[in-house]
Amino acid sequence: MIHLNAEQQKAASFKNGIASVIAVPGSGKTLTMTHRIGNLVKSGVNPENILGLTFTRNAAAAMKKKLKNVLKDKASRVTLRTIHGFCHGLLRAEGRTFEILPEKDQLIMIKQIMKKTKINQIPTGSVLREIHLAKNHLIGPDDFKECYVGDFVMNQIWQVFWEYEHAKKTRLLLDLDDLLVETHGLLKNQDEIRQKIPETLSTRFGR
Repeated sequence: MIHLNAEQQKAASFKNGIASVIAVPGSGKTLTMTHRIGNLVKSGVNPENILGLTFTRNAAAAMKKKLKNVLKDKASRVTLRTIHGFCHGLLRAEGRTFEILPEKDQLIMIKQIMKKTKINQIPTGSVLREIHLAKNHLIGPDDFKECYVGDFVMNQIWQVFWEYEHAKKTRLLLDLDDLLVETHGLLKNQDEIRQKIPETLSTRFGR
């Protein structure tokens, strides 16, 4: 059995409040999180009230496997998902109607918009990167425009950003960034949804 080092143990044993742990790839993040969940359950936290989120499916699968070694049969009562999978499930549970825009189709849509708006001197990848960064900082097209008043290149990107968001909205499409943004807005603004998260976990995601 692999044991935690002192710093990992400190993160795994922290209980009350918010803990932020900064770690490089391969430093044992999944192992530490697994033990943290185990410690919470052993200290009396209901497994059904714990939600573990990772970025990739592989990481979620690895956490499930390691959690079985820590909690045995109680491990199946903890909800472990990718962050995008959780957001997708929560939005569906709250009645949102949408389809996911795959990354390859996102690129095609951006290229079509750039052709339509005759913006051809900026690499498509750069446009996508700026839109991604903006949305991950909860900056929509209107705020994006205000941030870059007088910047010719960024204003061209704003045009693409605005057209892109409008095109998705008319077709009931969400990209991966939208899943995070929409879920953030849902949980921030609606207390009743936050309060029923444990119920949503058991009914929407299962165990």
